[in-house]
Amino acid sequence: MMILPKLPLDKWVDWLVKWLQDNLSPLFDGISSTIEPLVDFFHSVLTVAPPLITTLLIAFLAFLLTSRWSIALFTLFGFLLIDNLGYWNEATETISLVLTATTVAIVIGVPLGILSARSRKVQNVITPILDFMQTMPAFVYLIPAVFFFALGSVPGIIASVIFAMPPTIRLTSLGIRQVAEDLIEAADAFGSTPSQKLFKVQLPLAKPTILAGINQTIMLSLSMVVIASMIGAGGLGTVVLQAITRLEVGKGFEGGLCIVIIAIVLDRITQSIGRGNPGAKKSRFLFSWKGWTALLLVLALVGAALAQQQVGAKKTITLTYVNWESEVASTHVLKKVLEDEGFNVELKEVDAGPMFAGVASGDADGTTAAWLPVTHKDYMEKNKDKVVDLGPNLKGTKVGLVVPKYVKADSIDDLKRDASQFNNKIIGIEAGAGVMQLTEKAIKDYDLGMELVTSSSAAMTASLEKAYKSKKPIVVTGWKPHWKFAKYDLKFLKDPKNVYGGTENIHTLVRKGLKEDNPKAYKIMDRFFWTSADMEEVMLDIQNGKSPEKAAADWIEKHQDKVKEWTK
Repeated sequence: MMILPKLPLDKWVDWLVKWLQDNLSPLFDGISSTIEPLVDFFHSVLTVAPPLITTLLIAFLAFLLTSRWSIALFTLFGFLLIDNLGYWNEATETISLVLTATTVAIVIGVPLGILSARSRKVQNVITPILDFMQTMPAFVYLIPAVFFFALGSVPGIIASVIFAMPPTIRLTSLGIRQVAEDLIEAADAFGSTPSQKLFKVQLPLAKPTILAGINQTIMLSLSMVVIASMIGAGGLGTVVLQAITRLEVGKGFEGGLCIVIIAIVLDRITQSIGRGNPGAKKSRFLFSWKGWTALLLVLALVGAALAQQQVGAKKTITLTYVNWESEVASTHVLKKVLEDEGFNVELKEVDAGPMFAGVASGDADGTTAAWLPVTHKDYMEKNKDKVVDLGPNLKGTKVGLVVPKYVKADSIDDLKRDASQFNNKIIGIEAGAGVMQLTEKAIKDYDLGMELVTSSSAAMTASLEKAYKSKKPIVVTGWKPHWKFAKYDLKFLKDPKNVYGGTENIHTLVRKGLKEDNPKAYKIMDRFFWTSADMEEVMLDIQNGKSPEKAAADWIEKHQDKVKEWTK
């Protein structure tokens, strides 16, 4: 039987992505420079006034657009609840992302829908592309988006547009093609030009169908907020993602509830516009004192937002990190120190690959989360010429396989003999973590025949805690410093083949040019150094219920002598 060789499709795609990076970078820079100001503008409009004023205005606009007090009241109390829960800024970021993605989808999608309706050939070309866009898993879009646009809102919006635009194109085309033939013939009989026929007959009659497509685009964009947060897009998606990785059920419910509120408000408003607002029977309603008041308030907000953008804010430092307890601790401590020195600090929580890519591209100013020389070896080799390594901020870390001390196994070799005791599973963390890649190598080198379970740092520790309480055997990927070593009696399995590379250090990396652009921040980041005991103190406070911000502030207050060494 003849076996056909595997097509190197992955290598072809990798080559194409690299070629696009090398040859079309000015295009990607132009797209970023167009989208970023639009996101900032929407966010400025939503945050220039206090949350109560903005909420009242949005509720009033909801009433004008729907003529339904129920929707206006739901908007009012829903947005007040978001503010009460403490997620107002995240909610405005999410709305800004959705509005930007929807705007881009409309600008591109409606003309393509019109072309598809007017030409059978165009429709035959576009239809399979739309099928591909809708059926490809949304996570896949994040990979090239990071390569082309680094971290932040832009790659998240690009991924959202690709995923959410098809309904606008499909329903625009469908709405135009459903216009009755006798109306088209009447327009032709009166001598209408193609443009007159389109704008005065087809588009007005297709409006409900087109708006239904836009409504679906908005809903799909909202569904992307959690996925886009994995590459630093921010917003409520970050809240939900943190809750998932840390197993915080209550926080996850709050973040999800806020997304649901925003989705309902946007859905009801766009549906009412699509139905032609039956409650507002007289068109002069919009020209009443209410309409003029709403218009003036919107113009005032827009003007204030533009003025705010012109004035500008404090110099912003962007730090990126992976969602490990150790890196949450170090990043929030550095963030608090920089803020106390007058900087505005933005955090981007991502996976290991996007973290390195963000610093290498300059989209992030730095990270304190590079485990070297082993855990993040592959990422560092790819980006070593594009980043500046400031050296260790913590020495003497260790990664490997960890078991409770009551487990008989002392070496990784022992796992092969005792694999059935562990259900043939090693409990891991996030797929992109360096320790996961090393564990895959260990399974192969030691011929363990065990399954590496991908989960999260929080899920791993939850599994460990459950097994520990019942004294059951369990093996997990582990690293030190970590609060679990203070809470449980654990041991690293010996690694005779040195797969995990012994002890490591955690390095601070910064983008090239930071020293010249912001020497003060560069010096603070260069001097940032602490011990495992310092880190574990912050980590344990977070584990015991303190927020990362509070734990970092408390540690800084207790260790002013050390902080002064960084900031002198």
